[in-house]
Amino acid sequence: MSFSYKENTSRGEIPSINLMRGIASLMVCFFHLSFGDNDFLPEHNTVRIVTHWGWMGVQVFFIISGFVIPYAMYLKNYSIANMGSFLKKRMIRIEPPYLISIVLVLVLGYISSRMPFYRGKPFDLDWGNIAGHVAYLNVFTGAKWIQAVYWTLAVEFQYYILIALAYKLIVSKKIYFRVLFFILFMASLSLKASMPFFIFSFATYFMMGILLFQYYCRISSSVEFWVLLIVTTIAAYHFEGPVLTILSIVTIAMIGLIKKVHPVFIFLGTISYSLYLVHIPIGGRFMSITIRYFKDSVHAKEALVFAGAGFSVLMAYLYYILVEKRFKVMAAKVSYGVKKKPLE
Repeated sequence: MSFSYKENTSRGEIPSINLMRGIASLMVCFFHLSFGDNDFLPEHNTVRIVTHWGWMGVQVFFIISGFVIPYAMYLKNYSIANMGSFLKKRMIRIEPPYLISIVLVLVLGYISSRMPFYRGKPFDLDWGNIAGHVAYLNVFTGAKWIQAVYWTLAVEFQYYILIALAYKLIVSKKIYFRVLFFILFMASLSLKASMPFFIFSFATYFMMGILLFQYYCRISSSVEFWVLLIVTTIAAYHFEGPVLTILSIVTIAMIGLIKKVHPVFIFLGTISYSLYLVHIPIGGRFMSITIRYFKDSVHAKEALVFAGAGFSVLMAYLYYILVEKRFKVMAAKVSYGVKKKPLE
């Protein structure tokens, strides 16, 4: 496996990142559309069996973040003095689309409850619960998220804070500082049972991404990379099982080795955050409305899963253009006030 830092890529962008983002977002999308109603497809249905594994797209996103966040910081020559600017960039980039999606979920929930064919629970606003979504406070209170994917954003935000504080250790020229971070972060797995929705529970995924970043940017040697990756893989196998461990290794291999990506996946990677936010309230609702015409046809239900995914992609593109892209541009304007130093 041979990775290298490339100054000549546009703004330091790595095509394989968009590939993996696109794949991960589709995995999660198909999972929720197939299993929003656990009885939607028969137990041994092929589409059901294949899309069942889609929930693992979340772990792929964690590995991507493990790599791409410190990589972006490295390009900008981040230091602890820039922590405020870094968090400001992340909040502008992530928070407004997230908060607007909450409004979207509530509005669509209310409209659906007023439809004559609605068969769900009465629409009710729990303002305490909704307020808990701000700053991801529900992860501390244990209150239910109004959309299934929101808990993962809480974990991502915890990672932003961790990486902002520990960045100096991660990029240190001294191996013992890098190994110290590795030991401390991996030791946090001991909190997994008591804190299942905190970053500690997902340390192996983020760590794999961090190790790849260090090797990719020539911060660590090949020996350090492989030794620590093997240790992380053993930990992943112990805590997460063989399937997720294999998925993790495949993910970092694809990020590091794939150089050319089809424009379709570039597009899907670009809108992946929007797709992540809207596929349940929009794609799921599209299926809920249309399924009443195909209740007795398994093949129609299978087709409807793919139609729902296609509709979700279309709506995600509109959400990206109307909402996400605006804040993405705004976040890009936030500067650390320093220029990237050339590699020696």
